[in-house]
Amino acid sequence: MTFNHRVSTYAGALTKTELSLVSQIQADYPQALLDTATSLAKRVGTSASTVVRLLAKLGYDSYSEAQREARSELAAFLAVPAARVQAVLPESGSVRGSLDNALAHDQHNLTTTYASLDIATMEAVVRLLSQRKHRIHVYGEHLAAPLASHLALYLNMCTPQVRLMGASHAMAVEDQMLWIDKHDVLLAPTFRRHSVAVAHAARYFRSKGATVILMTDSPAAPAVASADHCILVRTGSASPFDSYTAAFSVANALIAAVAQRSKVALNDALERGEALWEMRWAMKDADPSS
Repeated sequence: MTFNHRVSTYAGALTKTELSLVSQIQADYPQALLDTATSLAKRVGTSASTVVRLLAKLGYDSYSEAQREARSELAAFLAVPAARVQAVLPESGSVRGSLDNALAHDQHNLTTTYASLDIATMEAVVRLLSQRKHRIHVYGEHLAAPLASHLALYLNMCTPQVRLMGASHAMAVEDQMLWIDKHDVLLAPTFRRHSVAVAHAARYFRSKGATVILMTDSPAAPAVASADHCILVRTGSASPFDSYTAAFSVANALIAAVAQRSKVALNDALERGEALWEMRWAMKDADPSS
């Protein structure tokens, strides 16, 4: 809930001075809240305690909470990390403060993301990922690559036809898409700055009758236009760099749901995996140079 939303839904009465403060903050939101309470109060000829009381009326636990919200809102408008440095980092701060800010932002990301998830969409995605007739291609570039690897690694233990796509593959992405048809599913995380290559892959999969599942931080991401199912996650952060805690959490939930529907196959795969690892270590013991 942003400052403007809090003001619009506040049911109580505000004093004349509080209304002046609201107008001052709204005129320069969210930057206005990045200043100290004392500096903000001086602009309308009041005290810092009046500023704090106003924010308490609007549901903030503290002035620090309002500032964290403002930094998160401002960071959402600035796509380039370099542009966010001055906007989101305080002039001075402690390690304890950094820890508290990171926790507060990630808790907010998790709460907001899970509250907005569409259950019908999630159920449809789990059904697609659980059907063994589908070939599942997981593709994420740059900032989304770690999440793509995470998804591919664990989905591969639940269903047999999972393939991790990407530039690090021995073949070019275009070669990896050579045989795409209606039996294929593209599972693609993409975060700002959004990958042009992922948007191109999503369009191509869709043109071949395949299904496209997107996990992203923005409904305006280029690949959204080609998605059959879109999962939105929040990536706000206390630093110039986005946080993917909520994205990994939703990915873990998807993996758990697919595993639940693939218990027998998962158990067999894990047993085979253990046997393969034992074989590998037995070979290494026999030949330490390998």
